[in-house]
Amino acid sequence: MKKRIYTCFLMLFLAYPAFSLSFDALPDYQDEGTKLYVRGTGRLQEQNYTEAISDLIRAVKLRPDIAEAFHNLGFAYERTGDLRNAARAYERALQIKPNYPSALNNLGYLLATSDTEIEKAVALCQRAVELQPNSASFQDSLGWALYKAGRHPEAARHFAAAVKIDPAFFKAHFNLGLVEFANNNHAAAIVHFRNCLQINSSYLKAYVSLADSYEKVNDSARALHIYRQALTRAPEGDPIKRHLERKVRVLTDESKKQYFSSVTGRQGSSALQEFMSRKNRTGELGGRMNTATSRVGVNSNYTPVSAVSQPSTLFASSMPAPVAAPVSVSNGYSTIQPGFIAAQNAADNDSLSLSYSASSVHLMSTPREITVDQERELERKYSLSKSYLDRGLIKEAEKELNTIIRMSPESSMVSRQSRNLLLRVKKEIEEKSSQTALTHRDMGKDFFRSGQYSMAEAEFKKALSIDPESAEVCKDLALLYYNQNRYQEAFEQSKRAIALNRTLKEAYVVLASLYARKGRPDDALRTLRMVKEVSTRRDAVDELAEKMMASLNAE
Repeated sequence: MKKRIYTCFLMLFLAYPAFSLSFDALPDYQDEGTKLYVRGTGRLQEQNYTEAISDLIRAVKLRPDIAEAFHNLGFAYERTGDLRNAARAYERALQIKPNYPSALNNLGYLLATSDTEIEKAVALCQRAVELQPNSASFQDSLGWALYKAGRHPEAARHFAAAVKIDPAFFKAHFNLGLVEFANNNHAAAIVHFRNCLQINSSYLKAYVSLADSYEKVNDSARALHIYRQALTRAPEGDPIKRHLERKVRVLTDESKKQYFSSVTGRQGSSALQEFMSRKNRTGELGGRMNTATSRVGVNSNYTPVSAVSQPSTLFASSMPAPVAAPVSVSNGYSTIQPGFIAAQNAADNDSLSLSYSASSVHLMSTPREITVDQERELERKYSLSKSYLDRGLIKEAEKELNTIIRMSPESSMVSRQSRNLLLRVKKEIEEKSSQTALTHRDMGKDFFRSGQYSMAEAEFKKALSIDPESAEVCKDLALLYYNQNRYQEAFEQSKRAIALNRTLKEAYVVLASLYARKGRPDDALRTLRMVKEVSTRRDAVDELAEKMMASLNAE
């Protein structure tokens, strides 16, 4: 009796404010049909679709009044590719519960995808959005139905609404790209497909569409690169793999033809050859070479370098002092004293080595000086990083800014601007991570409400991987584990939630319930008193804690 009281209390708590009661928690519904429904739903969560369909078919025969059983049966059929039976099951669910948002959405999306009854699909999805306008998934489904109906401007509005609700919903980004591609706005489509891949780098369709978009803007090099990336991700036996192989082969052949034609053009250009000849005789290195050549041309009696007995030090550490040429006059001609050529060659070699020293091989992290061309290149990168940031490509912006900071002097204007902008980028990255964690937590709550515990646990753990210090997610996991009779894990998560946030009243209630189940009423009472201590506003959690305390004191 005691255990039953605590369980009822906790079930009440789970129902407020985020979680709803599931059928298996209600004793009046433990008939055979409901048990089959619960078991079939569990197998559906485990992706055991064949056995899930078997259990759910028996469930709906015994309990034809449970709309959720028909809905889950439709979902299982859809996963196995039986779209006709899936549509029938969704329609039966809607006959029982006409305003069942998930059934409306799923049936509408199914009809739109199969290109049957498009107008009906639009009407179903519109009704789902009216019932739950803050669902990114429902907004996306309505956009998809409108897209299939050829109503592209309306479709784009709903895809954009889905992105606004959930920026991490990659399919909405992809669908926005499809709309832009269909409208021949290929540059805009590229942005949306890249956003999709930034969120989900394994979504093969986005790679193919992105490469197609690059082809449309005549950027074959990037298209080839994306097709190759897609090819590495395409599963064996998938028909799309053959399409990708053909595209890679065609673009590779075109690339080779363009390369060889350009090389032939360069080699045949006398103007270019003349320019390169002049270029090689200019600049600092060219000046030194010209000086050496003019000196050699003064007297044809100079000994070749290879004939000099003294070795030259190519990477000498310091520049030797200039050597005055010892000159003697014989028979009216000036002659060079022996040994002078070797000394002069060593001097020339040392001079050249300053431009090619070992330290110059590696780029310094913060060079003291940069050329005008380098500075312009860094300014271009800064403008590019701002463009990335404006388009939401935060990771790309961060990469460009780090490159600028690494290559530019600290005192330069572009370095200071980049450091300031990088602070903004890092702040946006942190905010985006926080939003992503919140999205996974909300998805976990939705799965919990529908009784899909394994999927709820996966989403809560994703949220924790992004934000390991989230007391709220730890509390949600504790509730989930308690509802699954995983009491040790529930105990650990509730303690962790309290350690992270000692004002989290719900965590104290879960912990007290666990103490009561273990036969430790004193610890349970002590934990429940903490609810009153940390409470700043009385709500249903305070009332639940008081009822549990009264029950414990009565016993």
